[in-house]
Amino acid sequence: MGIGKVFRSAAFRLAVVFALVVTASTCAVFAFVYWQVATSDLARLRLILIDEASKAAVEPTDQVERELARRLTRDLRQVEYVGLFDAAGRHIYGNVAKMADIPVDGMAHPIELQRHDVGGTVTEPAIFVAERRPDGGILLLGRSLYEVFALRRSVLQALAIGILPTILLALLAGAVLSLRASRRLQAIREAIDRVIRGDLRERLPVHRRPDDIDEVVRGVNLMLDEIVRLMNQVKTVGDNIAHDLRTPLSIVRARLERGLASASENELRTASRQALADLDRALATVTALLRISEIESGVRRSAFQKVDLSEICRDVFEFYEPLAETKSIAMRLDAPQPVPMTGDADLLREALANLIDNAIKFTPPGGTVCIAARSGPWLRVSDTGPGVAPNERDKIFKRFYRSARHDQIPGNGLGLGVAANIAELHGLNLRLADHGPGAAFEMGPGDAQFPTTPAEPALHRSAEYDACLDEDEISRSKPL
Repeated sequence: MGIGKVFRSAAFRLAVVFALVVTASTCAVFAFVYWQVATSDLARLRLILIDEASKAAVEPTDQVERELARRLTRDLRQVEYVGLFDAAGRHIYGNVAKMADIPVDGMAHPIELQRHDVGGTVTEPAIFVAERRPDGGILLLGRSLYEVFALRRSVLQALAIGILPTILLALLAGAVLSLRASRRLQAIREAIDRVIRGDLRERLPVHRRPDDIDEVVRGVNLMLDEIVRLMNQVKTVGDNIAHDLRTPLSIVRARLERGLASASENELRTASRQALADLDRALATVTALLRISEIESGVRRSAFQKVDLSEICRDVFEFYEPLAETKSIAMRLDAPQPVPMTGDADLLREALANLIDNAIKFTPPGGTVCIAARSGPWLRVSDTGPGVAPNERDKIFKRFYRSARHDQIPGNGLGLGVAANIAELHGLNLRLADHGPGAAFEMGPGDAQFPTTPAEPALHRSAEYDACLDEDEISRSKPL
């Protein structure tokens, strides 16, 4: 990989940004160190002067003079300032002949002090404390800040000298890391190009030491594995479609040939009707597969809006109730409260219709099919049919799966798959719940169970609600 590409790569720009961030952080640390040095000494001097002035102010005058004399004797660097003044402001003792222009409040105040030196009068920063004595006099203590400011300048120079190598090292490290990252990304790009050219067996290279990029690489490799699996599944589905369509089409062809070969017009009509029925079943299979493909694409999610699940249950209930009556099946609806949610009303009706159609189809005469809706949102369709065998519970949601016990009942094995895809599109789960006798399909969020208490208060529970639960659920939901 050329040096020019390295400089133009996103990895290099990211490394430069990282180096600048490190540099800025280093500058911030240096600035903090400088600020600490600049303020800590000054704060310490303030506290010392305030404490010494408050203690010395209450001592007798002769003792204060002795203390001030010792203070000046020890001051070899000539940075200490002391002054003792009477109540009239006249100078009594000290190297400060005139009262400093600060308030007599016992607090430390910085000032610019003019001092006579060999070269003439110089101005230097100092800090002073003036404390009132019991006799009305004033005690003045001060200290030059020359050394403090000199320390500040030394620290600032040291930081300025040290920050340049830090910046250069950060930029150098960023360049090296960017070069390594660019080479690694180039290997990943080459692998992606081979995948684009059709080699789905190719996988992105994984680094010897796992890092964040490896997490993404593993995710892409898993995605490629899933793509291969889906392609194999599509091939399997295509084979299943071909198999499921070839048989009815062959039967249709044979029946039409027999009808045409027959001299009887009635036999030709009978063969035509049977052929049309077979073609309708084949078209229903193709329509269901196209519907699953449309739902899995997620296009309908963009048209989601506020809907009432209870109202959808009532609409589908009214549509299927006459069909249930013809089979002597009792249908019950338990949706006493509005259940607002965001979704596609037509898709939710289709999912509920598939569940109810299955329930009516497998429930014998005299049985019951119950529809219940709860806030969550939750939807439950239960029946008193033969139920689902334990060894088939993991298979019933697969496409084209049909139980061998119910081969005589018409169907294509796609209804539950369509309902499960619609539930997933709405962020819900469709699962088979424990229900005896019969089967209960619940659509709701997460892995929680359908709420066993109705939406209205338990004391006013509807008879429809009790009819929708088995005996164990009723005993759990009765009020104490």
